[in-house]
Amino acid sequence: MTAKTASEQYATGPRSDAGAVVFELEDVAVTLPSGQTRRQILERVSFRVREREVVGIVGPSGTGKTTLLRVLSGLLRQSAGTVLLDQKPVLAPTQEAVTVFQDYSSALLPWRTVERNVGLPLEGRMGKTERRERVLNALEIVGLADRLDEYPWRLSGGMQQRVQIARALVLEPRVLLMDEPFGALDAITKGSLHDELLEVQAKTGATIIFITHDVEEAVYLSDRVMVIHGSPGRIVHELRTELPRPRDQIATRDLPRYNAVRHELAQVLRDGGVA
Repeated sequence: MTAKTASEQYATGPRSDAGAVVFELEDVAVTLPSGQTRRQILERVSFRVREREVVGIVGPSGTGKTTLLRVLSGLLRQSAGTVLLDQKPVLAPTQEAVTVFQDYSSALLPWRTVERNVGLPLEGRMGKTERRERVLNALEIVGLADRLDEYPWRLSGGMQQRVQIARALVLEPRVLLMDEPFGALDAITKGSLHDELLEVQAKTGATIIFITHDVEEAVYLSDRVMVIHGSPGRIVHELRTELPRPRDQIATRDLPRYNAVRHELAQVLRDGGVA
């Protein structure tokens, strides 16, 4: 009997407690201007994401990861195919799916306190009392309720990223879209924020879709990992991680299953889509 790959041993799909389909993409393509010509960035991208899933999208630079996230967020319209959020076409940004960017230092306003940065998306939408309650709740979730009056420039990089996550959570989104959210952080801070993100997901029930270059990050955080490759970029591989929760930076990474998934993804990335 031949040895099975990780994806053959565990059927692709959401974890068993996942709910209804949130995002559905079918044959999505994106073509953008490039000088005096046009360049196709994405080609025939199709997948579904369900409620409460944590889905990692990993791939080399230049394969369209950020473009794909912009399509999901409504910041960019696809050239072909369909993108549905709760069975409705994504035509513009919506507070149902909020993006957390990698560059937290530019995303936060240095002259505003933490409280006012987090409350920014709610200004003009509700009264001061309700807004403050939502801000306090979001900061409590990320462990920064005691930093209301601080300014971002006084905080560490990890704390600044937590402020940005709180600013997304204050909108009570169904989906967090994350663009390499930990790429600029050191390894120790990154590991701590990995665990905090999983705690946030457990508390809120939000669906999380994130992109990364880091295979180990994708494996540790995700219920399911998709590999994007090529130019134009396509989803060439996906598999369930099937790692137990809660996860632990040492124990989880020592599991045979963790290493099997990491090995398979590394092979796919090396070979351009062949497991």
